[in-house]
Amino acid sequence: MKSRTWKVLGGLILVGTIALSFGRGAVAHAQDEESTARKLEGTWRVQVSLYNCQTGAPVGAPFQSLLTFARGGTMTETTANPLFFPADRGPGHGVWSHTGHHTYSAASLAFITVNGALVKTQKITQKIEMDNDDQFTTTDASVQFFDPAGNLLLTGCATAGGQRFQ
Repeated sequence: MKSRTWKVLGGLILVGTIALSFGRGAVAHAQDEESTARKLEGTWRVQVSLYNCQTGAPVGAPFQSLLTFARGGTMTETTANPLFFPADRGPGHGVWSHTGHHTYSAASLAFITVNGALVKTQKITQKIEMDNDDQFTTTDASVQFFDPAGNLLLTGCATAGGQRFQ
């Protein structure tokens, strides 16, 4: 009887140890994923190049933007694109998410005004790939302009390279 009790007790201890090991592995994996997702968090100085989506021809000169990715999946951005003159483009606000090992997606929306009146909105969607902890590239960003009623006016494409601001 005692031998059987010890066998059952030993079996329970073994099962508990195995379950604990798997649980710790899952927690470690979840922590690694969260740590990887957070690598994008922070402010980035970005050089953007616009191009015609159909022909690949450059549109204007490259320009600078600032992107800030916050914990929890929100982002803000501002740009120094001279093509907006004489309109005023406000900062973009948006969301981002971790989509893979070193990849992220982001989308933002900005208002474009003339003399204080809303004339367009600009939506930017992009896939971001981390080159290392301090650099990223975007190779297929979509830029869309809408009138105040939400009708699509114009589309464009962009590439970008980001350097972490420190």
